[in-house]
Amino acid sequence: MTPPRLSRRKFLVAAGATSAALPAALRLPATPPTPIPRHRIFYERPAATWPDALPVGNGRLGAMVFGGTAHERIQLNEETVWMGGPRDRNNPAAARTPEVRKLLFAGKVKEAEVLALQTMLGIPDRLPCYQTLGDLWLDFDGIPSDVKNYRLELDLDAAIVRTTFNVGAARWTREVFSSAPDNILVVRLECSQPMRCKVRLDRPAHAETVVAAPGRLVMIGQALPVKPTTDPATQEHQVGVRFRAELHAVATSGTIAAEGNALLIQHASGVTLYLAAATDFREKNMVNACAEALRAATARPYPALRQRHIADYQSYAARAEIRLGPTIDPLSDLATDKRVLRVKAGAEDNGLLPTYFQYGRYLLISSSRPGTLAANLQGIWNESLDPPWGSKYTVNINAEMNYWIAEVGNLADLHPPLFDLLDSTRALGADTARLYYNARGFVVHHNTDLWGDAIPVDHVQAGVWAMGAAWMSLHLFSHYAFSGDVQFLRARAYPRLREVAEFLLDYLVEAPDGTLVSGPSQSPENQYRLPDGTRASLCMAPVMDTSIIRAVFDRVSRVTTLLGVDPDLRAQVESAAKRLPPFRIGRSGALQEWNEDYPETEPGHRHISHLFGLYPDHQITLRETPDLAQAARRTLEMRLAAGGGSTGWSRSWIINCWARLEDGESAYQSVLELIRHSTRTNLFDVCGMKANAPFQIDGNLGGPAGFAEMLLQSHGGIIRLLPALPRAWAEGSFRGLRARTGVEVDCRWQAGRAATATLRTTLDGPLRIAVPAGQRIAAITRAGKPLAFEATADTATFPVKANQSYQLRFA
Repeated sequence: MTPPRLSRRKFLVAAGATSAALPAALRLPATPPTPIPRHRIFYERPAATWPDALPVGNGRLGAMVFGGTAHERIQLNEETVWMGGPRDRNNPAAARTPEVRKLLFAGKVKEAEVLALQTMLGIPDRLPCYQTLGDLWLDFDGIPSDVKNYRLELDLDAAIVRTTFNVGAARWTREVFSSAPDNILVVRLECSQPMRCKVRLDRPAHAETVVAAPGRLVMIGQALPVKPTTDPATQEHQVGVRFRAELHAVATSGTIAAEGNALLIQHASGVTLYLAAATDFREKNMVNACAEALRAATARPYPALRQRHIADYQSYAARAEIRLGPTIDPLSDLATDKRVLRVKAGAEDNGLLPTYFQYGRYLLISSSRPGTLAANLQGIWNESLDPPWGSKYTVNINAEMNYWIAEVGNLADLHPPLFDLLDSTRALGADTARLYYNARGFVVHHNTDLWGDAIPVDHVQAGVWAMGAAWMSLHLFSHYAFSGDVQFLRARAYPRLREVAEFLLDYLVEAPDGTLVSGPSQSPENQYRLPDGTRASLCMAPVMDTSIIRAVFDRVSRVTTLLGVDPDLRAQVESAAKRLPPFRIGRSGALQEWNEDYPETEPGHRHISHLFGLYPDHQITLRETPDLAQAARRTLEMRLAAGGGSTGWSRSWIINCWARLEDGESAYQSVLELIRHSTRTNLFDVCGMKANAPFQIDGNLGGPAGFAEMLLQSHGGIIRLLPALPRAWAEGSFRGLRARTGVEVDCRWQAGRAATATLRTTLDGPLRIAVPAGQRIAAITRAGKPLAFEATADTATFPVKANQSYQLRFA
């Protein structure tokens, strides 16, 4: 797709010209940039609202820092503060699911939906939500509203939020970070003159704070609904996790005393606040858990605590990065909100995009660590007792998208929390599979929660969709595909894939035309139009279902062959795969979303579920299925023409799809649209195009995955360098991106052409490299010695050994 031509005003903005047409706040800085950390975002005023604050996290304990001067709010989260508890929501009438299928086969769709509403939705039909832990408030005396030299910064190289400013001759510095090695949130306050500060802990509801000892605050409470219900059917469903937050203050000088339920710090030049939190979901003794974390952290000097945190964080963050454009960023001295606003006004900013990429990796590192929960709809950052969509796990795209960046972005060891989420659903999911579908294995519908709920929720238009576990199980195989870890495949991945395959074999039913179809189901959250003009959701064999089932059967066939196990199961999935409905191209030339060529009710719908086979899977490719690839392109064009990509996560999915079609220009235009319409000035993704649209983390993680997909692809047994490089990224490099078959890749390019690449291997075997169009590999060397390789018109194949480094030079 050719990008639209820019007006002269927009051209000036895009080119970075200083123009009277630009607001003064958005003009380029007149002075050269100063030395800075490579990746950071900064602001010249505090955050006015929660969605504009800056996040820190250690996977379990998170905070949002506002950067206030006289009054600072640090909003707190602990990942297990959830309403509800383990329960059986299975509908007693679930055995009537075959009747719903019969109605669908008979074309009685509305009757099927009425019956599904009565028999398939769980009781109660809602899941509990994730809630805020509370707030830490710092109230300072003697700070006027007109401070000087103010700066609020998130250092993405250190995972520290820093606030600095001057009041007269006094210099204030505050730092906040969430330490994974010490399992604690740390706030450091420093001033060149003695400070006076009141420290408070509170929560919007259902908590109490007391001064437990000199310099120590304790807040205890429970996750409860905003509006308690008297309905016995839902009362137990709403009572949730109990929590404890404990804060210990240590002053470098001065005094700390109790003032009501707060601490009063006076005449101090430096103060360190240590905050620990625990819940009864994780801990049998929350008092001991908090006390131990505080004891260990306070035993270390602040510099040592800080350095332990930085070293731990950099062990993840420093593995990979991208650079687009010159080494020196000409806009490095322009505040991040102004840079984002420039892009929203029509500018382009190749210096901001690598920071956005690193920010996405930062958010995953900060919300998903080994042993923690998976990142939910908001990672771990939520200020509400009743957040949008419950801030839970939506597994018809959002939770999976959170982890698209994990493997290619060199954060594979942060992927297992998603596998743990899948494991948590097995017990309830097995009951639901048996009761609803008379099936083996286990099932998860479109939402789950802290306790692994698997039952249809909310309403028929979203909840009746049984592919959640199947999609998540494919991430297990992806982890193997990138690592080549056969032990992981044998012990962790295959057992889940086998159980999912058993469910799918039993879930499929024979259609009148002899094909095997899924259902009752839907194309997630979308509707189609029946011949009488009415809207409908339920159907048999939506294309996304068939694509996911085909992918699971393919993986099971490959794994059983590789491991030499379960030949009977292999024969069953291979036989069933041959009977699945094929992809079909509709009258419009686009890929059909449903098994029938139904008219759409919302042509610009946010979901592009029927493109699952293009991305994240690779059943549709440019070279193997060119007609289907063209139909996928037509699908994207029609969705976008009708206003699609209206949420951040939807636009991020579109970036990845354009990249798979190797259309760099269209992918880049969607990158710009992601920033312009679905990104706040603190780089938070929003689920919509309105200014007050709620934050969701999925777009923040899916977008960077799309950047990586534009620069490196490795599906189908071929590593493709720069497959979707747009003209705007004529110069650049990436370091540390990962390809399937256990290869870590660096690449540098100039004038839109690859110059050099380095491949670091972890496995033995042949590598096949596809070079950018119009280029060839001039030489491959290892330790300075040339290696022979087999070349075709656009690929090169050569043998590699594990734990070696190979250099490629292009011509």
